[in-house]
Amino acid sequence: MEETQAKYHHLIPQTYMSAWANGAGTLQIEFLNNPGVLKQRNKEKIAGITDYHTIKAGMVICTKDDADKIFAPLADYTVEIEGHIVTDTLEMNQKYYDFDTWIIRRKDGSLVNKNALKCEIEKIKIKDIESNWSAKYENKWGIVVTDLESIILTSKSESMTAMHKEYLMKFFIALDWRSMQSNDEFQKAFRPFADTLLDEIEIPKEERFLPCLKTASDEMKHNLLLKYYRKYLNDDGVIYTHAIASLKHTNFHFLVADGPTYFDTSDNPSFTFVRDDGLKEGLMPITPRILMAQGKCTEDADKYFITHISNNAVKKYNEIIRANANEFVIHPDMVLVSESK
Repeated sequence: MEETQAKYHHLIPQTYMSAWANGAGTLQIEFLNNPGVLKQRNKEKIAGITDYHTIKAGMVICTKDDADKIFAPLADYTVEIEGHIVTDTLEMNQKYYDFDTWIIRRKDGSLVNKNALKCEIEKIKIKDIESNWSAKYENKWGIVVTDLESIILTSKSESMTAMHKEYLMKFFIALDWRSMQSNDEFQKAFRPFADTLLDEIEIPKEERFLPCLKTASDEMKHNLLLKYYRKYLNDDGVIYTHAIASLKHTNFHFLVADGPTYFDTSDNPSFTFVRDDGLKEGLMPITPRILMAQGKCTEDADKYFITHISNNAVKKYNEIIRANANEFVIHPDMVLVSESK
């Protein structure tokens, strides 16, 4: 598959956020550190980080194939590291942090300009994660939501056929892991280790793979998540196992808001929370009028249930969505919602 050239990688897909945007792609954003104030932001320029899903020289998750591509500019040279000739690109990747001490020679023994070579190496970026995500999930979202809306918003019944279930579950699980906050169970496992050993290790600015990766904890979390995403997009690994288990044991219930209040979403749109009765429930708004709730399978696993809920209930769900946001909440464009109703 041809890799994307996109540099700004959305953790929350534009196609998902589009349901809350106006025709120009503008979103109504409320940042949690400035409550009550709405800011207009274009969906192309929010909820993303430049090169977040890119694999580059020196990253610990590089595979042999990655390393062969990244260090291809050195193929015609002799590389000496710590007094030894190195031909293994994985070893080059592991020791890339010390590139300035490498000795690189042409076949005739003359030294090569390392600065020029370093520039060539760092131009090579592996972006298969972003490409595969678009192909397998993001590009299909609009069609799936349109199909669901056409039935949910017009149905006179309290249930519907469980259409697109595998895709919906995998998208739901992917977003749960893909947001900056990431999966709750992953955080519970990772945080104690990070808090104890890694949070106090600050990475110098010039050595950071991304500006947002300020500590060893940040960098390790980022590398783990990229490893998990990559496996998931190849139907393998912990996120894929999570998705398959969810398909087997859970199902979706669609809650419909009829106004005047509609559902918000956030930069952590898919999450699990503990209800007042102590049970866990997964939530993801799919449009300002439709909230998708994940719960245990019943005997009607081949059906989704549809419930129109009160305005007060919508407000309570919005409080839950807000409580699980990371940095901001996205409010519906009410003109757009009214037109589509």
